[in-house]
Order: sequence, then C-alpha cells, then structure tokens
Amino acid sequence: MSDCSFDLARLRGGIKPFRLHWFSRLRSTNDHAAALRKRGELFAPAMVLTGRQIAGRGRGSNQWWSGAGSITVTFAFAVDQHLAPYHVPLIAGLALRAAAAEVSGNDDVQLKWPNDLLYEGKKLAGLLCERAHNVDLVGVGLNVNPDLSQISAPLRKTVTSLKAICGRELDMTAVLCSVASHLHRRLSHRNEQSFAAVAREYDRHHALLGRRVIVQNGGDAPVSGKCEGLDAMGRLLIRDRRTLMRVIAGSVRVI
Repeated sequence: MSDCSFDLARLRGGIKPFRLHWFSRLRSTNDHAAALRKRGELFAPAMVLTGRQIAGRGRGSNQWWSGAGSITVTFAFAVDQHLAPYHVPLIAGLALRAAAAEVSGNDDVQLKWPNDLLYEGKKLAGLLCERAHNVDLVGVGLNVNPDLSQISAPLRKTVTSLKAICGRELDMTAVLCSVASHLHRRLSHRNEQSFAAVAREYDRHHALLGRRVIVQNGGDAPVSGKCEGLDAMGRLLIRDRRTLMRVIAGSVRVI
C-alpha cells in the first residue's frame, strides 16, 4: 500500500470544518501539530495527517506502532475551559468508538480507560490527548486495513483491525471522515451532555468494568483492586476491600 491511502480531494470535503495538513511522512503527528501551532501555522479546528508515522508516541514512554493500513492523525480543537484535560480522552474515546462501530457494523468495540479501544481484548486503536498552545490535540492511531501478519509475533497476539472485525477491506478516506465527524460532534462545544452522562455512557462500553486491575501513574505507588467504572467526574473507581479510590490518570493492567 502506498504512503497515501487517502483520496485527499474527497477527504478535504468530507472532514469540514477541519483544515487538512497532509504530510507523506512524519515522526509524530502530535509533535508536528504542536510545532505548527507554536509557529502560528495551525488554526483549530484542524487535522494533521500522515501516510507514515515513524516515531509515534503513546502515553508516558510508550511507543505507538503504526504501519500501512493504519490511520495516524492528530485533530486540533480550541480548548473548552469547561473540560479538564483528563476529560478529553474519555470524550474522544467515545467518539472514536462510535466511528469504529459505525464503519465496521459491529457494536462490540470496547473502551479501555483512559485511551484505548479494544475488540475481543485486542487493541484496535489508541489515543494520545495533550493540551498545548491553547488547543487540545487528539492523536488517533486506528488499525483499519493493516496486514497483521507483518507485525512482530508478540505484538500480533495483542492487536486487531477493523478489517479483521468485519472481514473486508475498508475505504480509508471514508473511515477517517467518520472519525472526524464523530470527534467534531463530541468536542465542538455544541454537545450539552453533562459529564456525568458521558461517564455513564463510557461505562456501558468499558472493558475494565468488574475486572481486577493495577494502575501505575509515574513514580506514585500503584493502585490495585476491582474496577467499578467511572465516577461523575470521569475518575476511575478502584475498590480494594472497603476502600474506594479515585484515579485521574495512569497506565492500567488487568490482573
């Protein structure tokens, strides 16, 4: 598959009101979007898209795998002061999940707090959300049509794709237009839904609900227990015996 798997003319029309910044190759769409914004060359709402990302970042020190047939893109939104930074990946996750369910015809796509999409326990997509230079950057890595046999054997067991879910190759341009539409609807300040309602919706698709997990956040002591979903503020609820803990951020592992 060539570096440009998109019909750029059709894409520009299909993603309005986002302004498209296309690059055949980038190290990181989030980093490049932040640099463009800092130089005064990016105005929200905008989209930084690349055909090949070679040094994508995940949360913390994690790297972001991507290959041919994967969408690697960053959306830039004007900051909504009513949203805390940690709310953004939860809302964006719901939008991305809705788009993935729409284009695959399968509503069993799940959310893994705080920034992953799963299908049957395998990673379908990831988010990297950052607030910089008065914009919210929503980085999306979505496996659409990758050849999973080309992925290293250990990683192959943990990832999936929209193609694997629905059994056919999908139009990358149409998929990206769907993602853009759902993200814009959720993050363009027109949605009057309370965050408590967002948290309840998230829990309806939450892969960690009822599971025993351990959460690590930087150098802090890890938190472990049974996941009871999200509270009305979007914090992860972890119960260890009689103690209910509320976690804002961290990396989660099922135990």
